[in-house]
Amino acid sequence: MSGKDPFLFEVVPHHDTRVPVTAQGLSRWRAGLYLLLAVLLAAGVLLAPLAATVVISLSGGLANYEVLGDAQVLQALGNSLVWLALAVLVCAVGFGLAWLARDAGAGLSGVLRVILVLPAVVSPLTTGAIFRLIFDTNPARGVVNALLGGAGANVAFLGPGWIWLVLGLAFVWQWAGLAFLIFHEALARLPANLLRVARAFGIERRRRIWSIVVPALAGPAALAYLLALVAAARVFDLVLMGAPGAMQAQVEGGGLFWWRHHSDLGAGRAAALAVLLSILVGLLALPALAGLRGQVTWSEPAARPASKAAGPRRRRRLWLLPVAVLWLLPFAVLVLTSLRAPDATAVSGWWRVQWDLWQLASYGDAFADGGFMGALAITAVRTLVVVALVLLAAVPAAYVLAHEHLLPRRTWRPVLLVAVALAALPPQAFAVPLQESISPVVGSTLALITVHAALVIPLAVLVLHNAFARVRTPMVTRHRWELIHVVREGAPAGVLAGVLAFVLVWNDTVVGLLLNWPAGDHLPLLLLEQARHFMSTIGPLAAQAVIATVVPVALVIVTGRWLYRGLTHGVRR
Repeated sequence: MSGKDPFLFEVVPHHDTRVPVTAQGLSRWRAGLYLLLAVLLAAGVLLAPLAATVVISLSGGLANYEVLGDAQVLQALGNSLVWLALAVLVCAVGFGLAWLARDAGAGLSGVLRVILVLPAVVSPLTTGAIFRLIFDTNPARGVVNALLGGAGANVAFLGPGWIWLVLGLAFVWQWAGLAFLIFHEALARLPANLLRVARAFGIERRRRIWSIVVPALAGPAALAYLLALVAAARVFDLVLMGAPGAMQAQVEGGGLFWWRHHSDLGAGRAAALAVLLSILVGLLALPALAGLRGQVTWSEPAARPASKAAGPRRRRRLWLLPVAVLWLLPFAVLVLTSLRAPDATAVSGWWRVQWDLWQLASYGDAFADGGFMGALAITAVRTLVVVALVLLAAVPAAYVLAHEHLLPRRTWRPVLLVAVALAALPPQAFAVPLQESISPVVGSTLALITVHAALVIPLAVLVLHNAFARVRTPMVTRHRWELIHVVREGAPAGVLAGVLAFVLVWNDTVVGLLLNWPAGDHLPLLLLEQARHFMSTIGPLAAQAVIATVVPVALVIVTGRWLYRGLTHGVRR
């Protein structure tokens, strides 16, 4: 067959795994009722304040948008572009690791899934602290500098731009494992039979990639990209903790710049900057929409013949060992730092062996600190309430969106588009109007719960919608039981949505700082307060960070099997 002949797989109807349209179903008014809570939260907490921000930015015509003429604003927006570009790098690294591990075997793949994904549940504050320790410019404390700079005086061994490398590596370490997990499963589900037949027909490699591989990876790639983009758009506490104060201006994005200077800019110019940030993130989130609605899916991994290329496969496995070690090293640095005497951590690194300096004093101080333990309990209760609210709103909304016939087509697509845009919306876009309206009415604690839930719901809807669309509803199922059937079959995606909500709220610093709620009873804000004198308090800070990290890590370990299924496929089968 010549390269110009029609490729038969390009004209074969795609296998559509979405819920079949049946004669019975919800009425339009009931479908609207299922969307009500999610729409009210999104409209009241996100869209209405966003509209108010737009109005404020236009209060003097377009004059407020002349804020783009400010050199500091341009630098901050340029930094935002760098952070958003790092989302693509995260996906690339995740795909590369998944490609290396594609023939690793069930045992090694399982170990890698645990090791590489754990950083995603670590607070960005903790990640910033770890990498600041690793790359400390004092060779007596920073392990990398000790290896490269020797035992002499303080040396900034990478020069003025070292902070970008440090925080870039921290960001990739934290999120590439999530992309790895998604791509690893996607590669396992490539249609191997179609690829073999295509090769037998003499189809050139490029056309095989574009006709089979790219459609198969479109949905997973869109999900990985969206998750990384949300993290990049909201980079805030990683810079606050990971960069020394004098260096933060070099790497702070538009969101952090807005938080520092919105009072100096004035209401109109600050609103204009928030709108520009939202437009930038929204435009970059749009490509995820097409991928999330990809029609080509394979429900089960295709059978693969035994590979004869044992040598290349063995070499790929050898690469995975140093990768696993590198991914575990930051955790080891944090734990070992927390186990040293508090005064010793300020002057020497964890690798210096002095047995009398290894103790549990920092943990004793942490558990004896009433403020820390109180914040731990309050944050746990608040987070669980948010998880319940997110699931209560997102599950019925995702069910309706997964059943396209329940809404008019002209309504369904815009709703999904808005969900994608809101999932990546920076909180700066609605912070000021929301602070002035909701907090005086409902109080700081309830306001914080409401805002957290509203921010997570769009992402939870997208995750659940992607799974619910794969559930096959039996024709004998009556419509009033259909939701229960879909939720039961899509339970792994429900677990994923709940864990995402828990981790995002448990580790959140941005919302509390932007909206000034509450002053000190949310755990990450307490950790950030400890970092004001970073090196002198790093021992107790490391111990508190370990305790705070144990909670989401334990949650991921307990729900790991369901969580993996929810992230990669979404349904029980």
